[in-house]
Order: sequence, then structure tokens, then C-alpha cells
Amino acid sequence: MARVQYIEEETSDNPVVKEAFERMRLKRGKVTNIYKALAHKPSILGTIGPFVAAVQAPDEVDAKLKEKIILRVSKLNRSAYCCHAHEQISTKMGFSAEEIAQMDAPASADIGPEEKAALRYAEALTLNPGDIPEDVFTELKKYFSESQIVEITMIAALYNMVNRFNEALKLDPEEY
Repeated sequence: MARVQYIEEETSDNPVVKEAFERMRLKRGKVTNIYKALAHKPSILGTIGPFVAAVQAPDEVDAKLKEKIILRVSKLNRSAYCCHAHEQISTKMGFSAEEIAQMDAPASADIGPEEKAALRYAEALTLNPGDIPEDVFTELKKYFSESQIVEITMIAALYNMVNRFNEALKLDPEEY
């Protein structure tokens, strides 16, 4: 049970909340519990959706690698909400059950060295962001440009924040 009450669209007359809820409904087909919790702070809710969309959008780093990073970070953080959500989202993106399970231990997974480097970096960032081993960063730089490294860093950092928000407030996992 969530530690904060979910704000439903019909109980809010705030135009920022209504607009954010509509954007989420268009993206996911429903208003998620994250948005219902964030509706307590319309100024945050109104800006986080576009920010998350910009970070998640395929750019120089493809959507599948970003999704693997989200899964790995969420598993490391033991985020029940995000693991549940992103296992469903990754399945809809075409991931097999084996590919999803590989994010429990990507170092031993049958994936390319560039994905391993990105996932190892995301893991180091999650576990100890102030002390990422130099060899981890050097390996990452072998496969990715500086702008791609910024993109990878941002998706991992964003989901560390999202995981912590969801778990601190014990948001209820839901179907996507």
C-alpha cells in the first residue's frame, strides 16, 4: 500500500495535473501510480514527464540499450515497481524472457561487449557513483562517444532517482 494517497484525475482541478495525466494516458493508455503520487506537487509533475521522455527517447543510444540499463538499475535497486513495469515494457519492445533475465547478471550474459560496458558502467554508477573504477570508464569510452556517455549516464541516474522515489513511497506495481 502506498505511503501517500493517489490523486485521481477527477479529484484534481489543477490544469497542470490534468495536462500531465492526459500526456501519460496517451503514452501508456492510463495514468500511472507515479503520476498519481506526483500530482501532490503539480510543479514537479508538469516538468518530469517531458524530461523523462527526452531522456528515454532513442537518440544516439538506442531504445533497447536504454531499456536494458533501466532494467539493470532497477534490479540493483530492488525496485519492485520499476522491475515489474519495465519487464512488461521490455516484453512489448520485443525482449525475450531470457534477455530480461540476463539483466540480473549481465557480465555473464551472451551480449556484445559494448552493451556489457554500458551495463557495467550503469551498475558502478548505481552502487557507488563517486567512485566509478577508471577501467569501467575506459571500457565505456572504447564503444561510446562523449555525448553517448552523457546519455547513458542520464538514463542510469534518472532511474536511480525514479527507483528511490517509487520505493520510498511504496507505490503499488501495476499492469502496463
